[in-house]
Parts: sequence; C-alpha cells; structure tokens
Amino acid sequence: MVFEGFSTENKKLVQTVTTSSETLNKDIFESHAERLASRGGHFTADQLIPVYFAAFVGTPMEIDAQNEFRNMLFKLRDDLIRSPKLLFYIENEMKAPSQEELSIFDGIDASADREKLLSDITERISIPFDELRTKLAKEALPLFLKNMNGEAMLETARTLIIRMNRCLCSDIYKNDHSEIPVLLYYGGIAPDGVMFLHFMSRLGLDVVYVCSSKAPLPTLSRNNLEGRMQIFELSASTPVAPYPDKPVRTKISTVAYNAYKELDTILYSGNTMFRDFQFEDMQSVTLKTTYDEIDILWHQQAKYRTGFDVKDDKAVVPTIFAKISGVKDGDMGDYWNSVKKKLSPYTRLIYKSPGYKKYGESQLGVYSPYYSGNKIFTDQLKNSPVNKYGFLSDSLQTLIFSKMQEAVDSGFLKLPANELVPMVIYVGTNIDREILKLLQKYDFTKDIPKLIVIDAIEDTFSKVECIQLVLYSLLGFDIIVYTPTGYKNIETFVSDAAFETHVMNEFQYNVHIPRFKIPDSVPEPDGGGLFGKLFRKGRK
Repeated sequence: MVFEGFSTENKKLVQTVTTSSETLNKDIFESHAERLASRGGHFTADQLIPVYFAAFVGTPMEIDAQNEFRNMLFKLRDDLIRSPKLLFYIENEMKAPSQEELSIFDGIDASADREKLLSDITERISIPFDELRTKLAKEALPLFLKNMNGEAMLETARTLIIRMNRCLCSDIYKNDHSEIPVLLYYGGIAPDGVMFLHFMSRLGLDVVYVCSSKAPLPTLSRNNLEGRMQIFELSASTPVAPYPDKPVRTKISTVAYNAYKELDTILYSGNTMFRDFQFEDMQSVTLKTTYDEIDILWHQQAKYRTGFDVKDDKAVVPTIFAKISGVKDGDMGDYWNSVKKKLSPYTRLIYKSPGYKKYGESQLGVYSPYYSGNKIFTDQLKNSPVNKYGFLSDSLQTLIFSKMQEAVDSGFLKLPANELVPMVIYVGTNIDREILKLLQKYDFTKDIPKLIVIDAIEDTFSKVECIQLVLYSLLGFDIIVYTPTGYKNIETFVSDAAFETHVMNEFQYNVHIPRFKIPDSVPEPDGGGLFGKLFRKGRK
C-alpha cells in the first residue's frame, strides 16, 4: 500500500511510505516530523505515523557489490544504534515464550465463543506509557486472527503479543519512544515471523527484514498482507551468515564510475542492447532451416537470429549444424564459391583426410576418477592434472566442462555406454588450440564462431571426430559438413536429431578441393537475400 497523503478521509493512523533499495538506509533516519512535513502534513497531537516496511532478500552477484551491501548493512545498524531512534534487533527465529511471559494469559478460556475469546485476549494488551500503540495493537490484532477459533486463535495471539511485549514493554522503550522505532530482523523466517513483522508495522514501527538467502522469498510473498511490505529481490542467493559486525575493505566508486554504471544499467538491462562480453554462460539451440536460408543466416550475429534470448543471465544462441550432401546441379564452381563466401576470421576450416590419429584404450583409464556412470565430476576434473586449460578464464573452463556433461546427456552420440563418458572427457580436455582461441573471443551476442568440414573421401568419421562436432555445436559453433560424394560420415556416431541434412540432386566423386584462404574480415552480403536467390535472372 502506497502512502497517499494526509487527508481527513484517510482514517488509517499508520500508513506505509515507499522507499527504494538505494535510499532506504537514508530514508529511515527521517524524523517523524520530517516525514510529515516533507509530505505536506503537520506534526500534531493526533499525527499520522508514516512508516517504512521493506525486505531485502538475496545478495548482489558481483563480489564488490556484495562487499558494498555488507558495509551498508553494518552502517545501517551501527548508525541506528547511535541515532535517537530506538532499534529492536532480531537475528533468526525468536526464542520460545517463557512461563512468566505466558502467565499474562492465565484464566483465558479457549473454549469460549469467538467474540468473548477475542475480548479476553485484547484486554491483556498493555504497553506501559504508550496509550496510542496499545490502542493500535488492540485494533490490529483481530486482522491476524481471522477465520480462527479456540486454541489456534489463542496460540497465534500469544505469539504476537509476547513478541511485541519483548520490544515495546522493555525498559528502553519506556524511557524514550518519542521517535518512530525501528525493528531490524535478520536471517531465516517462518510464516509466524512474517506475521509478527506485519503486526509491528501496523503499530507504527519501521520494519526492515534482511536475508542473504532467497529461501524465505515464497514465504514473504505468500504472507504479504495487503502488499504492505516492499520486497527487494537481489540477484544472487548465499547461505545466511552472521550479521556484519565490521566493515569490509572494498573499493570506493568515483562519481564518474557511478554515472557510468547507472548509464550501463539503463542501456543494457533489456534484450536489445548488450555490452561486450556481457554473458559468461550460453545455451545453444539448433536452427531448423532450408538450404537457402543457411547463406542468409551464416554471417548474421547471434542477437539478430530468430530464437536469440536471454534467460537467467545466460545467452540462448541459435546455431546452424548442417550436412550438405551432394552438389546442387553438379556445379562445382558454384559449390566452392558457396564455401568461400562462408569463410571469415571466425572460421576454422578442416579438410577431412584418412589416418586420423587414434586414441589408445589405456588413455581412457586416466579419466576413471572423474566420473561415475554418466555423471562427470566437473569440479574435480577442472582441478585435476588432466585439465590443460588453466590459462583460460574460470568462466570459459566452466563452460567447456559443463558442455562435456551436456554432450553426455544429450543423446546425440551413438556410442557404447562404457565408452561414452571417458571419450567425451578425452575429447573435451584435448580441444585444438585454434578452437580455444575462437572460444576465448566468442561474445555470445555477436559473431558466432564457425567450423567447416570438407569431406570428399570414403573414410567415415571417427568417434573422436563425431564427439568434437557435437561438443563444438553445444559450445555455440555454427557447423557445416560439406560432403560432395553424399557418403555417410557424421551419421556414423551422431544422431540425426543433432543436425540438419540437406540433400542435393547430384553427387560428385574424385573432386579437386581448392585451398581456401581465411579472409581478414567478415564478407559483405552480396544482396538479394532469399527472394533474390529464388527469382534472380538465369536461375537454373
């Protein structure tokens, strides 16, 4: 509920006022009179009580931002302790009621009719030296006892009143409650704890809930009565640690840096503009295309392709994985020209040749400590002697190892069960250096790295070659296997579900493969597009 101003028509004495995640730590120190005056009201004997009611759930993603957030929490509590405002601090769940605390409810008959029971309970509410909050508590309590009778009503009322008494019947409150007090609740919380926060907010207290874990988020949302609590969900979630008791050494942002970050947030928070290397993780999806569409899409950046998306800080990259079987109309000149047009600085070109280096069976045994069944122990593998990628960034290493597991789980590889995992690990830990260079400079929103294989011989693809193609596809490469002979190659160990096959009307044998040169830049489109291809003059 948004604070709407001060009029005689608005009869609620306690009203919530909105804040923001950036300004709460300043807003909360406004005095009662300042809150009224800044919103056009006057400080009088029957003044309204504007309160803040907010929750911070989660923690920032970046380490520097996490440290700044921890310092903000430390400063908030430390400044509240030093301020004229009273602070009631609760960490995790409140302790169970003592017999002395329960004694104030002695003599209440839970079997009495609802009205009598409610009357008996509210009579036990008494906040010394504060008639106003005593009245507010008696008015608010029935809101939390709706649809309750008997023992359930009495038990809920006991919990709320006893927890309230621990704060508002304490000696520090008796001595000075001229300012709006603050209740700061930190850590895990149950539904009855959320109810208590709402109850205290209705008594005219500022209430702030903080938890670095997002686990309480569903509980907060389900029990957010009338939407009074502003819930600020941060990007990451971490286990709950003790409340910060000292500042953390951190970097201090300059004015220019803060302005840059603000502009960066505005520009790059949607799905239309992206900063360089904004994403560290990606998921590839294979496009189902026509043969002619491949030429149109081939040099198109990822963000412009149909199906590109961003989900949970991960780029979803639509890629091409196709086999061109045969030669259209037998025209080898047009065929090689088509290959040439697909070359760019992001292309790795492979000429299939016989005698591919075979792996030894003994080589696979070295990987046995790093998997069980179909599960690769990626963390152990990353920190093992068989990891040859220590010079790469942690995020790229993580991506490679996660895609190895995806290759195993995909069902794309037709390999014996006893060979599948060790061979994927073997291939995944021996990626060619040129491929690694393409991966290192791969910005998942921009130019997509390419792998072109020209296979004009009779040898089928080996297990290793097939695993390489599947793994590179999962890593976001565009892949084309040119097979002028129409012979079987990739199908030997790769499922048809992994790639598209485009069969031409003629097959060519004993072809001479030109030696292509990789260009220094991405070729410009030759115009016409799909319709130009379909309707250009002289089309055969």
